[in-house]
Amino acid sequence: MKILVVMTAKATLHLLDGEQHPSGFWAEEFVVPYTLFTAAGHTVDVATIGGEAPTVDRTSIDPAFLRWVRPEGSPDEDAANAAEYVRVIESIPQLKNPISLESLDEKDIADYDGIYVSGGHGAIGDLPKSDELAQILRWALAQDKPLATVCHGHTALLALRDGEGRWPFEGYRMTAFSHSEELVTNMAGRLPLILEAELTRLGARYEKAEAIWDSHVVVDRKLTTGQNPYSSKALAETFLRQLAKG
Repeated sequence: MKILVVMTAKATLHLLDGEQHPSGFWAEEFVVPYTLFTAAGHTVDVATIGGEAPTVDRTSIDPAFLRWVRPEGSPDEDAANAAEYVRVIESIPQLKNPISLESLDEKDIADYDGIYVSGGHGAIGDLPKSDELAQILRWALAQDKPLATVCHGHTALLALRDGEGRWPFEGYRMTAFSHSEELVTNMAGRLPLILEAELTRLGARYEKAEAIWDSHVVVDRKLTTGQNPYSSKALAETFLRQLAKG
């Protein structure tokens, strides 16, 4: 099978107070699914807006931050995970020279078995603003392709509309990075949008884990969504099962 992985190319996020906050893609949300997809024998292509090389959010490869989020974990495990994320990221040539989303047409999308949108706060800055990405996702929906998004990757869905101007995911059950989780970040109150609120406003039946940072995955029809970075493994495994169903 062939999977298209869409990523943010933004290295910073423009906050409401004017700060250009260092950002990018979240390491775990790319590395864990990518590793599982390739281990299953699938071909994976990476694409960004403009074909720009994506930037990893440095916080996502900082063992001290990983330790802060999950204090019940092991410091050695956090350090090992961070080192593995860096190793995998540095080993993938496509991250240095990704496909330009603008170069893909309807026939190209037909060649993919599914599309996965990786996350990171950087996604807020470019994914919902791309007409080309919206068109790619419309083609994927028309071709009944399985789609998966995690955390802030859901921003790719916000601009989609059907021929009648309706959001095609209205009424879908889905999850995404929660408002509760946003409130414990250092960008609380300064983000351009709150994903939980935006999805709910558009008509999603939003749900989340009982506790922040817990893994939570939702499947509704051909859409698989994950709540946060710690949902990446379960999301990827669920998406692989969706792909196997066709």
